Amino acid sequence: MRLVTTAPAKVNLVLRVGPPRPDGFHDLKSLMVPLDLGDLVEVRVGARAGPVTCRVPGHRELDGERNLAARAAEAFRRRFPTDRAIAIRIEKRTPVTAGLGGGSSDAAAVLRCLARAFGVSDTAALAELGLSIGSDVPFFLGRGPAWAAGRGERLRTVTVAPLHLILLYPRDPALAIRAADAYRWLDEDRRDRPVPTLPRAPRWRPTLLGNDLQPPCVARHPALDRLMERLTGAGATATLMSGSGPTVFGLFAGRASARRAAKALSAAAGVDVEVQLVRTVPRLPGVSSWRSPTSASTRSTRRS
Repeated sequence: MRLVTTAPAKVNLVLRVGPPRPDGFHDLKSLMVPLDLGDLVEVRVGARAGPVTCRVPGHRELDGERNLAARAAEAFRRRFPTDRAIAIRIEKRTPVTAGLGGGSSDAAAVLRCLARAFGVSDTAALAELGLSIGSDVPFFLGRGPAWAAGRGERLRTVTVAPLHLILLYPRDPALAIRAADAYRWLDEDRRDRPVPTLPRAPRWRPTLLGNDLQPPCVARHPALDRLMERLTGAGATATLMSGSGPTVFGLFAGRASARRAAKALSAAAGVDVEVQLVRTVPRLPGVSSWRSPTSASTRSTRRS
């Protein structure tokens, strides 16, 4: 069986971070929204026993068992016992290590495909599997925009009107930010200062826009602030870093103004910055499946 779906990227319109927990994680309050930008994920389930394989053309460093998508498939096989061969192919469209949830979305896409292939409808078990792989994975197993609490596993679906955004992703390896580093920098900068109380999860409005990880990341990488200044100069009504960065984004009043700004920013960006014009979407994508030819079809061919 061959299954195909899109693994959408996301931005955090709100990301508030509590103090470190005993388990090393942080309590969060985050509003995440999926985008019309995403990877194409193909999952082939074999008829016989075999290994889990994962290929990402053009990104050999992402091939193999360490990819979150491969780890998701192995976790699924343990939780819903099967030894069937699973081959994963990911066409990357979301920038890597960008704060846009690409790896977590790929993992969730694989879980959604396998749930379809094996007839698994236990959403709680799938969410538990997802959380064991990454804090953002449960969101990508959900329905669409949502407030996330805890590590990210407590989700409350919300309605967010379509937003037109421009993403600026710096390709300079010196600006790459590991999520663990971003949280560590936040804890260091908050030392000896009270941690703000996490807010309620109200209805979305632009005045809520904010990311607690942005100040410590910008303090260590001032180039991110200059990228946001570019967005403001191009007409963005507000700017923010997404997740743990280094991608930053700007909100625009409408698609026409966003398109004009994207064209101007692309002309000036050069090769060091990737410019993406995107829109938020109200729902996560479904899964399409194709079965191999049946044995009856094969017998018919042989008789002819």
